[in-house]
Amino acid sequence: MRFLPYFFLSVAALFGQKITETVPLPMALNETSGLATLNGHLLTQNDSGGQPSLYEFNSQGILLNTYPIEKAKNKDWESLAQDDRFLYVGDHGNNKASRKDLKIYKIQWNGTFFETIGEIRFRYGLQQRFEKRNRNAFDAEGLVALGNVLLLFSKNRLTQDTEVYEIPKVVGDYELYPKTVVSVNSLITGADYDQKSKVLALTGYSFDGIQYLYRVKNFDAATLNFEGLEKVEIPYPNAQIEAVKVIDAHHFWVTSEEEQTYRQPVLLKIDWQ
Repeated sequence: MRFLPYFFLSVAALFGQKITETVPLPMALNETSGLATLNGHLLTQNDSGGQPSLYEFNSQGILLNTYPIEKAKNKDWESLAQDDRFLYVGDHGNNKASRKDLKIYKIQWNGTFFETIGEIRFRYGLQQRFEKRNRNAFDAEGLVALGNVLLLFSKNRLTQDTEVYEIPKVVGDYELYPKTVVSVNSLITGADYDQKSKVLALTGYSFDGIQYLYRVKNFDAATLNFEGLEKVEIPYPNAQIEAVKVIDAHHFWVTSEEEQTYRQPVLLKIDWQ
């Protein structure tokens, strides 16, 4: 039997945060599901079968550029992660746990367009069944680049924990097993790591529609220690927040998709002291 480190959320601070900016986004970004940066602006992508493109926009919500990604198909693009050289586009949305083609596109900005380097393909080593089912442990929407690896955070509808997987940044095929499990009591939808501030951030939501932001200060990928994990409620209920970008240890961008409550995608700036 495999015994994994299991971290309980020790601090559940539901106050001390506020939304300082609410910026409507164009409907072209109606399923925004990841955030990265390019030339001082924000990048996002649409999920659930949208175009295989990245969209550059500014903090005023103005769409600046659309970059089609060659040699790529958007089956369910759920995440963006980046390091100093590459961007990683996660085509690993797996709501019903039925996919056998999970992958991450490794791409590079050449100054004019994004060039596809290759595919990082993977499967979950613990998954034996692939028939469609609503409650499952084999979906994931959060991805970060940290050191020599990518960290993938599961969206576990069975336990509302998140399993953390390590994936090499090297193009190839991999079988993944959880490195640790974190008790978050929500469904994790987004992730980001900021090298400068050493802050890891996650977003998630509960089954009753409450949106959450998490952070770990001084996060260390070598130890995967989540004991300092903090949690706050995002005061924007019944949204569909699926992306986060760390500005610094106390400021974050998040985006929410178009959905029934608000009817327009939105960019939110959160101040968390």
